[in-house]
Amino acid sequence: MEQIEAYWAQARETFPLLLTGAMTLSAALAILIIGWIVAKIARGIIRKPSFGGQRLDATLRPVFATTVFYTIVAMTLYAFLTKLGVPAHSLLAVFGAAGLAIAFALKDTLSNIAAGVMMIALRPLQVGDFVDTPNAMGSVTEIGLFSTSIKNVEGVYIFVPNSQVWATRVQNFGRHTERRLMVDIGVSYETDLKKAQAILLETLAALPDVQSLPTPPECYVMTFGDSAITLSSRAWLPADNWLARASDARIALKEALDKAGIEIPFPQRVVTMKK
Repeated sequence: MEQIEAYWAQARETFPLLLTGAMTLSAALAILIIGWIVAKIARGIIRKPSFGGQRLDATLRPVFATTVFYTIVAMTLYAFLTKLGVPAHSLLAVFGAAGLAIAFALKDTLSNIAAGVMMIALRPLQVGDFVDTPNAMGSVTEIGLFSTSIKNVEGVYIFVPNSQVWATRVQNFGRHTERRLMVDIGVSYETDLKKAQAILLETLAALPDVQSLPTPPECYVMTFGDSAITLSSRAWLPADNWLARASDARIALKEALDKAGIEIPFPQRVVTMKK
């Protein structure tokens, strides 16, 4: 009985400690789970087009959502460890050392983050722009904190790290509202060049999509080639639906030359036979 009473007394002293520890662990786990859920919900809400309206554009939205997500996760981890009894100053020291180690280990990832921040700040490309880079060509669907997503003309998803986009040449076909069409056409040496110029200029001016600004349609004699004289026809067109507009303009130029009886010669060579 004395041993039983001793065990019971020890149990009564230990039980509150176990109960307190279990409650503390449960509360810490609850903080961790709730924080993770809140971070995911916040990221999903910010990614929706309805959040922020026109004040938050599509280019900045993914970066803002990712930043909020990781900020909430970091705050959740801090609250979780603090609830478990880890001193705050120790956590700051651990986070500092961990951040330094991660910076060395993930230097390429950090370069992607830095490139993403620079692209967001300077805006060489935006969501919806059609771009051409040495790594990919297509429409920008998202500029994230680590990478840029591009959908090419075949509808294929292309994942490009931000550092590769930032460090290379980028041609942005969607930045301006107009583009200049330049069509080089070779005509035969028997062609009346003034007449050909007039026909091409008249054809370009009659197209419904051709703009008079920044400059009206132009046509120049460029080169005297082996088989033809090259005329360069130039006009400004709206940048949207570019392939269809440019195709219609080329068809109109070809039909105008055919109607006027102006030959577009095949490559040819004149051979003179001597005795």
